Amino acid sequence: MKKIVLFFGTILLIVSFACKKKDLKYTIKGTIHDSSFNAPLSGAKVSIAISTTSNPTAVEKVALTTDASGNYSYELDREKIQNVTITVSKDNYFSESTTTTLDNLSLEDDNTFNYNVYAKSWARLHFVSDGTKIIKYYKTAGKNGCTECCATGEIQLNNITESSFYCINNGNTTYQIFYDVQGTTNNGTLSVTTVPFDTTEILISY
Repeated sequence: MKKIVLFFGTILLIVSFACKKKDLKYTIKGTIHDSSFNAPLSGAKVSIAISTTSNPTAVEKVALTTDASGNYSYELDREKIQNVTITVSKDNYFSESTTTTLDNLSLEDDNTFNYNVYAKSWARLHFVSDGTKIIKYYKTAGKNGCTECCATGEIQLNNITESSFYCINNGNTTYQIFYDVQGTTNNGTLSVTTVPFDTTEILISY
């Protein structure tokens, strides 16, 4: 009789362990902060995509929306996951993304991914001249490294009368250029704080 009880007890333990293992989940959560306004970013989309060994292309698992405090949370089922990609986006904001491997995720503790994102803004570089001068300029402060960003390095304009260039920037941050009108003493630094969701002008008259 004891052997029978022990046998069924072992079976129940194995079944219980298997069920618990099957039901294991990764908790992915975090807070999205609006760095342009120094406030939580509500209404942002948080996409969680996974890739597996059999399908290395990331496939969106879920799309969440941050609450009024900028928070999001999701329980990801334990699967044969290779990578997890978290992407944060909102209209007129720069997106942010993180890719992590399964080995970096914890089953026991929350997996926290916080993000600081900026609103988009633009600096209008407005050049006005008499059409007889050469000017060189380069960016000394402003957003770099994005697909929409203006080029870095020195730029030369020859004999123009009026021309404008629009350069994207993080909202409520500085955009600054140094300019030098060739053959003259007219040179210096001009900067503005770009207004979120809008265009702020830098006038270079020479």
